[in-house]
Amino acid sequence: MQIPSVTAIAGLFHKRLLYLQRYASGARAAGAAGVAGGVPCPPRRYSAKASTSPGMKVAICGAAGCTGQPLALLLKQSPLLDEVALYDVRPTCGAGTELNHVDTRCRVTSYSCPQHIACALEDAKVVVIVARDCDDSFESNAPVMTELAVQICNHCPDAFTIVGTEPVESLVPLVAELRRLRGGGGARRLLGCVELHAVRANTALADFLNVPPEQVRVPVIGGATPQTMVPVLSAALHPNNLTQEQVECLTSCIMSGNETVREAKGRPTGTACLAGAYALARTTLNVVKGLQGKGTTQVGYVDSCGTCAPDCQFFATEVDLGPSGIEKVHGIPELTKFENCLLCSSLPLIRNEIARAVWLVYSMCNQPMAAAPGPCAGAAAAPPNWNSGHPDEYLATICREMTSRYSEAPIQWLPREAGCGAAGSLAHQMPGRSAACPASCAPPSVRYADQQRRRPKPPCTTC
Repeated sequence: MQIPSVTAIAGLFHKRLLYLQRYASGARAAGAAGVAGGVPCPPRRYSAKASTSPGMKVAICGAAGCTGQPLALLLKQSPLLDEVALYDVRPTCGAGTELNHVDTRCRVTSYSCPQHIACALEDAKVVVIVARDCDDSFESNAPVMTELAVQICNHCPDAFTIVGTEPVESLVPLVAELRRLRGGGGARRLLGCVELHAVRANTALADFLNVPPEQVRVPVIGGATPQTMVPVLSAALHPNNLTQEQVECLTSCIMSGNETVREAKGRPTGTACLAGAYALARTTLNVVKGLQGKGTTQVGYVDSCGTCAPDCQFFATEVDLGPSGIEKVHGIPELTKFENCLLCSSLPLIRNEIARAVWLVYSMCNQPMAAAPGPCAGAAAAPPNWNSGHPDEYLATICREMTSRYSEAPIQWLPREAGCGAAGSLAHQMPGRSAACPASCAPPSVRYADQQRRRPKPPCTTC
């Protein structure tokens, strides 16, 4: 056997080095072209074992953000998934490459430009939206959500959509109206993630009772923000006997979770990226279990068809998930006087967010669809003839002259499902505000957050 000389070994090493340099430069060029709108990220040939048939695919829209990346990592570890597709207008190739090194059966694909969103959404059973602009305002995130909602209707209309972008209270109605106009999915396949509030409630109550958090489950109802959510500590699935003062203290701690995170990070616009990713991952996996026939119960901001609270089409409550999506809405449990007062105080805010989203859809219906919808300034008033008749009648009138932004086919109007809008059996639990429910009964964190929200916002900073 002839031993190669040192010169020969050096020559082979030099050739290999040149090959690696050319490959790296080509990968960087491909990534840059993908960001600019040229080509998608190169396929990963060393990915984990892929399913031969269309399996359980989850698409993450906004995967390059501070919430999307840890969410992708948590989903990559689940044995229930076959593929996780990462999509963002920013590069996702690096995150996809690194996640494919994790030794689990789920494979990860990356897409980094709007031209290839169809590939990311194709055959997706669940779509998680965590895309956001520089802040979490409705004016900034509504155009982003509108674009993604239309693309989901075009490429995977039957996919279960989970909205994790703030503000959930107004973006979920926005997506619901657009899906209904485009005939994509339905109310049973759309859910706004409010699991973060439930996670914080479970942790706070478990710490107070000195028990494992896995043994505690606190229902959360109402809205999707700390100002409108109501943790129902009286219905927690753990024996507890709390005084009124303890209930108010725990409720204040749960509602001030975002403030605590911002103060710890030292950023007035910081978000709970890691805890939010965990809550989204838990919600996504529960949805996957439901679609696979394993019935689960999950809290979510859903279309309750007005059966939970008067004049509130969307409401946060516990729901049962199954193969068809949301199979049952639990509604409002028995509430104490304090919890009932909190819920009554939050209903006007919830109605305002829903009306703002629906009004934006109506405004887009009245405008030519060739241009992107402009920003929404403030809380717009409802259409003048919206309250004169049923909203579906007004919407049907508009849709006769409305065409799609992405196709020449007319947008078809679809009536709401049977039973929607009927009087709910739980309406008796929602009395109007009286002298027994003063505004001061709200926790201090709620009043403080309302004052902070009215102040001028600081310049945008990344989370």
